[in-house]
Amino acid sequence: MADQTFDKEIASTDCSKAPLNPRWTFKLTIITVIVFLVGVWGFWDASSVYPKRGERYASWAQWQYLEQAKLADSEDYGIFIRESSVTNPVEELQRLRDPETKNRNMQDAANTSSTRTLRASMLVARLGWLEALNVIGHLDEEYTVIESPQRKLNELSAHWQSATKPKPLHAFDLMVQWMIMVICWVVALYMLIHMLRVRAKKYAWDASSMTLTIPGGASITPEDLEEVDKRKWDKFIVFLKIKDTHDALGGKEIAVDTYQHNFVEDWILAMEEKAFGSQDDGDDADSDDTSADES
Repeated sequence: MADQTFDKEIASTDCSKAPLNPRWTFKLTIITVIVFLVGVWGFWDASSVYPKRGERYASWAQWQYLEQAKLADSEDYGIFIRESSVTNPVEELQRLRDPETKNRNMQDAANTSSTRTLRASMLVARLGWLEALNVIGHLDEEYTVIESPQRKLNELSAHWQSATKPKPLHAFDLMVQWMIMVICWVVALYMLIHMLRVRAKKYAWDASSMTLTIPGGASITPEDLEEVDKRKWDKFIVFLKIKDTHDALGGKEIAVDTYQHNFVEDWILAMEEKAFGSQDDGDDADSDDTSADES
């Protein structure tokens, strides 16, 4: 906005309501759509992509668990059939998560001289399986009771022996995706409401009297201007300092965003020229003064 000249045709034409700037509308619309779509992406990940990944990892973890249970059968005969199913998964998960129990199982699983190495390895694998189910909300008997452990092991082995191990899913992964969705949709909604509020703002112009009507209904003429402050002119913001004599706005400073609506910038510049004279005239006068001093 370095150019501070105005369109005299616009300034000489009455306007009951300044239209929105198409460039501003386009920019805000594009940004809003992009933010909304990022939220859709977060929702899709949280509701479909990530849960499916979690299900694949839980399936792989179950295979590991049944493999360890099969091995533990040589250490405690019948444990594979007897203890593969988990009839109370919530309680069992809490038990296996207990720090003392968890540490003991991990130490025994790593100690090949322990009398319960294979059983401890089975319990460590069981904890991993139950935690994987818990992340995706499948921690109930429907998913933890295994009618035929050997048949289930055969099915899982046939699949996972030739498949790549899936990446584990953590509760934090899902939480982040839900947060992305919520934040993006809140921002998109805010931007939509902002656009509607800007659209509802009414700037009107009476060319003959050079009267600018601002949102709220108050009117300003060049005679009401004490100063036109352009400290944020590069950001399309201008501040109108109103004289104390104005009935409604006396002594106030009115910030106007000239980028949101068409014509408003031209109207304000026309008012400024009427109130304080042309900047070009001021520059010429300064030049004349400088020449006289040099003479």
